[in-house]
Amino acid sequence: MAFSTLRLAEIHRASVVKMEDNVWQLNTSIWKGDNYDLTVTFRPLSNPKVCPTIWLNSWFGLRREEDRDKSLWWRPKNKKVSSNEYLSKAVHIIMQASGVKKGNSVTSIRKSSITKSIDQGASIQEINRASRHKERPSTVAVHYVMNLNDTVRERLTNFE
Repeated sequence: MAFSTLRLAEIHRASVVKMEDNVWQLNTSIWKGDNYDLTVTFRPLSNPKVCPTIWLNSWFGLRREEDRDKSLWWRPKNKKVSSNEYLSKAVHIIMQASGVKKGNSVTSIRKSSITKSIDQGASIQEINRASRHKERPSTVAVHYVMNLNDTVRERLTNFE
C-alpha cells in the first residue's frame, strides 16, 4: 500500500507485466474523476522485506505454467478471478498479520506513509506525485514524468 496508492477497484482491474532488470509494470484504468489509463512501475528496493518486485516474482513463480497468462487475480483452485470482496478480505488479513491494529483502515496506512515521507524530508511535490493526493500530479504522471517516485518509495522502506 505504501508503494501504490491505487484504490482497490483499480487494483482489481489491473494487469501486470515483468520487464527487464526485475522491473514490473502494473497497468490499470482510473475511472474516478477524469478517466485515464495509468501505469505504475515497481523497481527493486534495498529492503527485500517490503520489496514489491520480490513479492511479484514469488507470486508468479508459484503459478502453474498454464495459469501465467491469466488475470492478475486468477484463483486456480476455483478457476475464476477473485471478487472485490475477496480482495478486500485479503487486504485486511495481511494488515492484521503485519501487526496493524484492527480498528485502522486501509486509508490510514496511506496517511501514515504520507506522514512518514514528510518526516524523512520528502518534498511536497514528491509526496503529491507518489500519493496522487492532488489531481495535478496525476495529470503530470500520465502525460509527462510517468513514474519518478523511486526516492519516496526508497525512503518508506527505512524503518529506523
